Amino acid sequence: MFLKRFYKALGLVFISSVLVISYSAMSYAAAVDSMDYVVHAGGQAGDDTETNSLEAVKNSFLNGYRYIEIDFNFTSDGKLVCVHDWDIDYFRMGKPVGKALSSEEFENAKILSKYTTLTAEELAQWVYQKPNTYIITDIKENNIAGLQYLADNCGYVKDRIIPQIYNESEYDRVKSMGYSNIIYTLYKLNYNDKTNTDEIVRFAKSHKLYAIVFSTELAVPNYVNALKSAGTKLMVHTVNSVSEAERMYSMGIDGIYSDYLKENLK
Repeated sequence: MFLKRFYKALGLVFISSVLVISYSAMSYAAAVDSMDYVVHAGGQAGDDTETNSLEAVKNSFLNGYRYIEIDFNFTSDGKLVCVHDWDIDYFRMGKPVGKALSSEEFENAKILSKYTTLTAEELAQWVYQKPNTYIITDIKENNIAGLQYLADNCGYVKDRIIPQIYNESEYDRVKSMGYSNIIYTLYKLNYNDKTNTDEIVRFAKSHKLYAIVFSTELAVPNYVNALKSAGTKLMVHTVNSVSEAERMYSMGIDGIYSDYLKENLK
């Protein structure tokens, strides 16, 4: 009798565990699938945009935004950090334009003399504490090395990192790193490739993609309708006005990237 009750109890525990795991997986899938508004480069910090700063991501989260695109680049000593590029003097340090900072210089610098820098590891620690919050990557140089760096050093939040790839050849390598959702962004392709909708659709149908992302300049009805046949979420960048957002949604675009929080669209 005791063994019978024990096995019954054990069975209930097992079923409960399966239900919890299934519910968690369903919640994760639902959260990811609800992505329709991505704040670009961390979102807004005060009146500033494109800072990729701690203040920007905090502000985005506090205002209810859970999908945050971040630009990444490598420092001169090989550390992945949150910065769009080294060609603009974000740090006002008098450094030669185009020269990457060292990791020590970056961590001690202030963006626009007032905002806090973020390394990939610091961003991962921040995301880990924020439920249902996702980082969309835009790694400006050496995407594969950057995504491998994130997998190696920030793997504990890998399920909350949505990598963007820039060409078809990157897909298999990124998938093998264990990323669950992959975005195909077209902006680095040459004009002929980014307008070859037949090839883009073929690729999307043969590879599991989370979304296809392209610029608003390409977003005309014929182009959008052609890509819809892929059956993949379509998103555009960068939308900073209400009228432009309405135009995108009216064509059936599923989501937009914006420098601004919705309430601050022009």
